[in-house]
Amino acid sequence: MAMKVADKNDYYYDAMEFLELKGGAKQAEKILFEALKSDENYVQTHIGLAYVYRSLRRKKKEKEHIKLAYENTVKKFPKWPKIMMWGEIGNRAYMRAIQSRAELFVDEGEQDKGIELYRLLLTLNPGDNQGIRYVLAGVYAGISGDEVNAMFDEGNANQDWRALEKLVITQNKKHKFWVESLVF
Repeated sequence: MAMKVADKNDYYYDAMEFLELKGGAKQAEKILFEALKSDENYVQTHIGLAYVYRSLRRKKKEKEHIKLAYENTVKKFPKWPKIMMWGEIGNRAYMRAIQSRAELFVDEGEQDKGIELYRLLLTLNPGDNQGIRYVLAGVYAGISGDEVNAMFDEGNANQDWRALEKLVITQNKKHKFWVESLVF
């Protein structure tokens, strides 16, 4: 009986399962290094490594892999498509790379570049399955990503997301970045 050859995405999802476990980051890193052997430019692998290094608080390595993921995304799409739906699994790595690069730009004080990428994601994926509208509203309001995440956590705990929705409505009136879509 032949052994099944792992799909490149299997490495990512296996690593993310380990990353959720206490002390699992090193095993996740090991799995993703294995994935790099088959394709050193695979966007999903670099995104996974960025998540691993974020959890290990190794900021320099995290940034390195975010940049590699984004650079490889730009190589794949020298011209952005008109649409890139989150619902198509193959798009998710590229969308995560764009979002991670936008976050990094904002963290490094290059807010305009980050905003440009967040707006790109809202254009590519009008259904906004990633929740970019909330992150972008936070950037415009001067609220950190951690604060937006805390608002999400509170909304999830209470099943009440009005604070987040109010943030989007308020900032959208000023900056016109979100048009609610029926596309999911």
